Amino acid sequence: MKGQGTHLQVYNTDNGLPQNSVKDIIKDKYGFIWLTTENGIVRYDGSSFLIYKNFPLNSQRFTHFYGNVENDSIFTTGEYEKNILLHDKFPKITPIKNHSTVVYRNKKKYLLSCSHYSFASTGIGFFMNVANGRYFLLDNVLIYSDSRSKREQRLNIKPLYKNASTIFALNDLLFHVDPITKNIITIKDGKIIGFFKNSLLSDHKTRIFWSQINHQLFAMNRGTIYICQYQDNQLKLSKLITLQDVKDENFMSIYFDKKYKKLYLGSSIDGLRILSFQDFTTVKRPSPNHESVFYSILPYSDSSVITTFGEVYSHNGLLENKNFKNSSPYFLDREKNGNIIYLHEDHITVYSKTSGTEKIVQTKNLLLKDFFISNHQYFALFKDIKNPDGPEFNGVLAIYKDQTFNAVEKKIFFKSEPTKFIRLDQEYILVGTVKCLYKISLKTNKIYKLTGNKELSVRNIIKTKDGNIWITTLGQGFYLLKNDHIIKMPYDSDGNISSSHTLLEDVKGFFWISTNNGLYKVLETELLKYAQNKKHRIYYYRFSKDAGFNTNEFNGGSNIAGNQLKNGEFVLPSLNGLIFFDPLKIKSFYPENFYIERALVDNKEKNFKEKIYLSQESNRLDLFIDVPYYSNLDNVVIEAKLSDFPNAKWENIGKDRKFSVSNLGYGHHTFMVRMLVSDDGKFIYKKIKIIIPPYFYQTFWFKIFLTGLFCLFIYFLVKWRISFLQKKNHELEEIVNSRTKILSDTVEKLEVTKGKLHKEIEQQKKLIGTITHDITTPVKFIALTAKEILDQENFDEKRAGKILNSIYKSSDQLYNFTMTLKEYADIYSHHILDKTELYSLFQLIDEKKILFDEIAEKNNTLIQNNVDESLQLWISKNILSAIVHNLIDNSVKFTKNGTITIENSIEKENIILKITDAGIGMDEKKIEYYTRLQDNIENEKLLLQKYGMGLHLVLQLLQMIGGKIIFTKNEPQGTSFKLILSNKKNE
Repeated sequence: MKGQGTHLQVYNTDNGLPQNSVKDIIKDKYGFIWLTTENGIVRYDGSSFLIYKNFPLNSQRFTHFYGNVENDSIFTTGEYEKNILLHDKFPKITPIKNHSTVVYRNKKKYLLSCSHYSFASTGIGFFMNVANGRYFLLDNVLIYSDSRSKREQRLNIKPLYKNASTIFALNDLLFHVDPITKNIITIKDGKIIGFFKNSLLSDHKTRIFWSQINHQLFAMNRGTIYICQYQDNQLKLSKLITLQDVKDENFMSIYFDKKYKKLYLGSSIDGLRILSFQDFTTVKRPSPNHESVFYSILPYSDSSVITTFGEVYSHNGLLENKNFKNSSPYFLDREKNGNIIYLHEDHITVYSKTSGTEKIVQTKNLLLKDFFISNHQYFALFKDIKNPDGPEFNGVLAIYKDQTFNAVEKKIFFKSEPTKFIRLDQEYILVGTVKCLYKISLKTNKIYKLTGNKELSVRNIIKTKDGNIWITTLGQGFYLLKNDHIIKMPYDSDGNISSSHTLLEDVKGFFWISTNNGLYKVLETELLKYAQNKKHRIYYYRFSKDAGFNTNEFNGGSNIAGNQLKNGEFVLPSLNGLIFFDPLKIKSFYPENFYIERALVDNKEKNFKEKIYLSQESNRLDLFIDVPYYSNLDNVVIEAKLSDFPNAKWENIGKDRKFSVSNLGYGHHTFMVRMLVSDDGKFIYKKIKIIIPPYFYQTFWFKIFLTGLFCLFIYFLVKWRISFLQKKNHELEEIVNSRTKILSDTVEKLEVTKGKLHKEIEQQKKLIGTITHDITTPVKFIALTAKEILDQENFDEKRAGKILNSIYKSSDQLYNFTMTLKEYADIYSHHILDKTELYSLFQLIDEKKILFDEIAEKNNTLIQNNVDESLQLWISKNILSAIVHNLIDNSVKFTKNGTITIENSIEKENIILKITDAGIGMDEKKIEYYTRLQDNIENEKLLLQKYGMGLHLVLQLLQMIGGKIIFTKNEPQGTSFKLILSNKKNE
């Protein structure tokens, strides 16, 4: 069988079918192809056959399909009164009910007719179902029964003529071929609605193939198959294919898949033929004496190319021949004026396209590898062949003034054989060789090696519309050149793209890459994403021989390895013909859906939905991924993983579409599958739950039960042990108690004594510090006054009296102060806070004022008591007295010729006592230190040697009465001490 632009696949009992007679063909709503045979029903998914033939029937012979594909209810007839229903991708026996193939009318039996296969012989009645009624067909009459009006219409039409059917259907229309008048009668709802002529349909040698469920009608005449469509009130026939060396009568069923452009032919003896209509056109040389091996090709017109043989081809074949003699197949180019340059071993020939004349140009031991014209300059890339036996080839980049290749402007030499070059910009040329990639400066003649220490056999250099530079290589893949760095693109799954020849870019942004094993298609945007992120996955779409090539091996190694014509067609040279195709008409077929519903559990088939239940005795599980897909299987990308396993990775599913696991432990496992469905890397996902019940001793409740038993055992064991020990301990306790009572009494007394001693020591420490601090100022004053007397040789009686009076008063004050030492002792030795008394704050301040008046007067300082005379306090008098004493003492010491003011105010429940002086003032470091110390007095380190004892004592005493102090530096000088006191009675 030969058919231009088609690819044939034949299936029979040798490669998948259970029997060689294919009665009917249909495609269900899920995309699976179904066949009926005389040995079962077959499901085909594009790669393999699934056979169902073990139905509990007396025979596994099946005939035609009927029913409704859209409703997922497809039937086929088996044993009498038992049908097979194809539903949800699986067949099963079903009662006839409303889908009976037998009806009775006027006690006459009628059999269902829904396709050409139904009519067998005369003497049998048939019925045909349509949307609004039913037709009854006898030998000589056609009767229509309307299901809406219940009326019957009799038509004078003979469905059979010479034991052959003259009636067929397309959807709800019936067509009758009048064997006498050759008219084709159209019938709808029991009425004749038209006549038309069609010599092919009325030809007695034409076989009509029709199927109501498929909504398809075909005519076959002398090996040619036509598809019929109802247009303009008649059937119009379109030729699909002409078959050769095959008898028409051998065919029993036809189905055409419009989406995939595949024609399915069922034979009575030869099994199944699948014809694929191809979008690629392969053109070969017409002479059988010449091999159709092509390399360099060049656009010749808007729809044709010229080869190195001088032959001009379009997708229709050879157009003309210029007869280029003894030309090299690896070089072909064009001058600026359109003349064609082709190559010989020792010279260049320039062919004039207008006149047809040729001119020979000698290149003096230089073999031209590539050529282009830029800015009225002629750039040529040569291989130096003066020393062909040398260890290395030498490359020459030459720039000429004209096409004579004589007037040389510049030559640049480099090692290794050159292959391809392009101009990057006004200064730089990019040159590829069999070993590396160079960037050459035309200004400085400097050569930059872009591949580093890596050898790279460059095949082609292509600059795409967006300005990106792509490099194809021999055996090392292809690369993107970015900022003088090459970025390697990933391989396809089979590694075929490692030897890529060229790439052509279409208007949708796809690259078409020819290789030594197939043609690959990929989005440029996906490649650029990979260049940015190496984790981005690239999926190439592969076209192979079944797409329309004579061979999968394309050719490169020439200066031009592919062309884009002005009519939009791409042309690629191959080892067996030129490949023409329009990239915008070539579809990428991806699977639309997949199904995980079948499994083998220890080699036993099992069907399931969403969940599969296994036992722990199961050793092996094979999960099948069913994918209805009828194009190149290389483009089906399915990956799977068990997601509940740590570090689970997506694994590629092979062409058998099976995922196997062994010895899964009990529990719930999730099997995830994803499938590629678009050129831009989009996947669809599905998951299946694998449930393996545990044994009773592996269940959670059993473990709880065991744990409970163990705990109970431990409980009783411990309880018995405790009881035993308690008896022993009771005996020992009586002995020990008598002895330990004496010891505990002694220890208790020692602890009390220890506490008392500790408190006394702490009291003594603090008392000594307090005495030392508080008597320092009066004693120092007396000493200074006495010194003044001793230093004065002459002084009058009045002066002496004044000094002695000061000494007297200070001594008296010191005496009075020592009388208060008992108060300090009481502060630290008794719980003063537990005892409360009401007293006047004014009187307390006044007592302290009198104590320091003489000292202040000496410094010419005035102490003012502005406290409210009516204010009564519950605060511990002794503690507050000690606090005020220290603060006034500090103010008196550091204030000269100033005023010390003591005043009060009330804020909410607190008494505010403020002491303000005009002394030298505290510096910021001291204020910060005391403020921080007040907030954390238990943990902060006390700087006694640096800052003294006074304010440390104040902070400790404030803590005892729950008060706070705020230090403020006055302007222009002096310090304010703001005491915040809680005036509550301590119960």
